[in-house]
Amino acid sequence: AASAAVPDTMTALVATSATQKSLKTFPTPKLGDLHKKFTNLPESCEVLVQVACSSINPADGYVSGPFPQVMGSDLAGTVVEVEESCKRLKVGDKVWADIGAVTSSGKENGAYAPFAVALETQLGPMPANLGVKEACSLPKVALTSYKALVWYGGGPYTPPHGTVVGLGG
Repeated sequence: AASAAVPDTMTALVATSATQKSLKTFPTPKLGDLHKKFTNLPESCEVLVQVACSSINPADGYVSGPFPQVMGSDLAGTVVEVEESCKRLKVGDKVWADIGAVTSSGKENGAYAPFAVALETQLGPMPANLGVKEACSLPKVALTSYKALVWYGGGPYTPPHGTVVGLGG
């Protein structure tokens, strides 16, 4: 399913090597591109998102192939196309995500552009109490915190042994 017309090209921050990045005219991603470009992706349909906002994270400065690729991982935006096999999201849904997945054939990115393609499993409904600026700034931060607490810290924590205080600055 699709919504309004999507342009064939867009301006995006593109990495042409691990050290060369610049604004370029780049083909707008299409549904099916991820499974063509990357191997061993999970079984999930692809979704095209019109990016309303993206944020910058320390990890976004590092890129491995395949090149060329659009940079950026965190985004908030609106679903504009979905593959027929998608069950959870539909055109018009507001979503947020960290789409910077590391695969066996490189790192998937794409948020530093007007449109990004992602797996449906990478996208979540944007919380109604957040604007796009807040929503695009949280995915990698939230996932990093979750990973620290659960993967490395032994979580989940439950009362009475479950108080966690997080400080940042």
